[in-house]
Amino acid sequence: MILCLVAMVAMIFVGCSKDKNEPIVSGKIDAIVGTFKGKMVIGGDAEYFNAIITVTKVDDGKVKATVKAGEAYSRATAKTFPVQNVSNIHVSGQGPMGGITYTIDDKNIQITTEAEASGDVVYLFQGTKQ
Repeated sequence: MILCLVAMVAMIFVGCSKDKNEPIVSGKIDAIVGTFKGKMVIGGDAEYFNAIITVTKVDDGKVKATVKAGEAYSRATAKTFPVQNVSNIHVSGQGPMGGITYTIDDKNIQITTEAEASGDVVYLFQGTKQ
């Protein structure tokens, strides 16, 4: 019983940085790369079901989310997000362009975008990796 308690305490301690109370960034961002299918809401009112978004890797710290061409929702603006893999649980990031979070275990993604220019078409997307 004491050995199990010591092991649990050690595991909890290992999961934290000793200088800061922040999660350890521990992996590559490749898990977020792929094609996702789900619900998209554009501009807060137009809903599209079975929308397709492709996430591609720009570099080791950025991904780009692009909607499928030729669809009614294709007017949504493609965005590039800075991301990091947090403890191999999720790949996520945010900034003035919006936010993106991909949960590795359940393969779900959520993307929210913000207007950075007058022509940007903002959206919310929730989907699953195909």
